[in-house]
Amino acid sequence: MRVLCRVDASVEIGSGHVFRCAALARRLADAGHVQFVCRNLAGDLNHLLETQGFDVRRLFSESEYGWTEDQDALACRAAVGAGHYDWVIVDHYGLGARWERAMAHTADRILAIDDLGRQHDCQVLLDQNYQSPVHDLYRSRLPADCERLLGPKYALLRPEFAALRAESLARPRQGISRVLVFMGGSDPLNETTKALTGIARLGQVRDMARLAVDVVIGAANPHRRAVETACADLPNATLHVQTSRMAQLMADADCAIGAPGSSTWERCTLGLPAVVTILAENQAPIGEAVNEAGGHLLLGWHDAVSAEDYARGLLALDAASLNAMSTAAAAICDGAGAERVAARLETRANRVSGVPRRLHA
Repeated sequence: MRVLCRVDASVEIGSGHVFRCAALARRLADAGHVQFVCRNLAGDLNHLLETQGFDVRRLFSESEYGWTEDQDALACRAAVGAGHYDWVIVDHYGLGARWERAMAHTADRILAIDDLGRQHDCQVLLDQNYQSPVHDLYRSRLPADCERLLGPKYALLRPEFAALRAESLARPRQGISRVLVFMGGSDPLNETTKALTGIARLGQVRDMARLAVDVVIGAANPHRRAVETACADLPNATLHVQTSRMAQLMADADCAIGAPGSSTWERCTLGLPAVVTILAENQAPIGEAVNEAGGHLLLGWHDAVSAEDYARGLLALDAASLNAMSTAAAAICDGAGAERVAARLETRANRVSGVPRRLHA
């Protein structure tokens, strides 16, 4: 099976799109060849994909959105040449139905990954987010025969999260002695430093002075120096840059401080309690839904959350609330989504092999 993935990462876009596509691509690579097409942007992850063994065709651009969908499709087809694919996978807020129609003859079928309820012309639509009103929007914005894979059951995670699930869920949570801070790969708002400022103030609280803190940022984080300074001010803080050990760091933590983006499903898989802050509009439905389910503690939007709020959030979590939150989070996602999606794509590819897809008006 031959698969083409069109996805980007940058300081502005973040890294979540690339990481979830890479998780699916790793599973699909077992059944054939996977190729990526990505733009060269400030903070991209193109080299990281290459170090993982993927073939990456690069598109050159001066900005994230300085091009039309038709122009992107033309550049994409030029980058891959005359190659034909069983699947094209597109995960990009700047690309939708128009791009998919322009790419129709490049592949037999298209999988679109989205979480905004946009219009698509594809055979399969994947939205891994919790059930929300956004899911209802797809009813009138997809072809009638489009298969919809909706919910955290299909969350695209690397296999190490599911591998550590049993171990993480079995650990006792009697209090908070180790915290993981991760606000996304790029964190352009520098919420990481704000959270670390709040943790520093816990040093005056009994039993919290020796708190161990793992801090994770991406290589493209524009505030790395400030984060390094904040870590240096904490006696037991360790900074991890573009780590490959995220699953283990989550499994070792008693609680996390983060955002309700794609890392939500990683935390849920491991039953990791969390204090979270909304950093972007598309995170709001996830943050609110998981909070309602008891899977994390939502502080609110970043501009209304202070350093003191992070400190108070951690202090509010005792053993009973940590264990209840862990159980609720683990019930939301089991980490096997990439397996489920890959199996579905392989089944459909094997069912009708080599038949061009039908264009929709």
